[in-house]
Amino acid sequence: MMAVEGPYLAAIIARLDRPTENLAAFGVTFAFAVVIEGPVIMLMAAATALVRNRHSYLALRRFAYGLSAILTGVQVVAVLPPVFGWIADTVGLPPDVARLTHQGLTILLPWPVAIGYRRFRQGLLISHNLTRRVAYGTVLRLATMSIVALAASLSPAFQGVHVGATALAVGVIVE
Repeated sequence: MMAVEGPYLAAIIARLDRPTENLAAFGVTFAFAVVIEGPVIMLMAAATALVRNRHSYLALRRFAYGLSAILTGVQVVAVLPPVFGWIADTVGLPPDVARLTHQGLTILLPWPVAIGYRRFRQGLLISHNLTRRVAYGTVLRLATMSIVALAASLSPAFQGVHVGATALAVGVIVE
């Protein structure tokens, strides 16, 4: 189900104003967000394998929350205008796409900490044979993303990348 979110949001963005720039910015924004969140992806497997008692739970929770906070800090630094300007120049982003990407990445500031928290909790659910709750959470996230994306797309104040980034951020926070 999670593989649906990118194409689904791209389909919505493609139907809004300036689809070329916004689709490009959303793709770059999402790629940056995934690279920054990369270290927390294995928290689900770590929690599933390592949490066996209160002590191991507290130790891994401390690690997971600390790592999530550090990665959020990395993203905060990345969106600082001089830093982001250097990144955009280095990868050769056109000015319009760079501006929209910067805005999208700023909207996604809660993303690393929310993903870290979610992956840690999913691992705990899996280790306690509560896998259906993980699936319910995914369905809840996709439904929330849909509602937010459709509502935001009706606002003339939102560019396409804003719609996609807001839907992703709110969806993962709700999950």
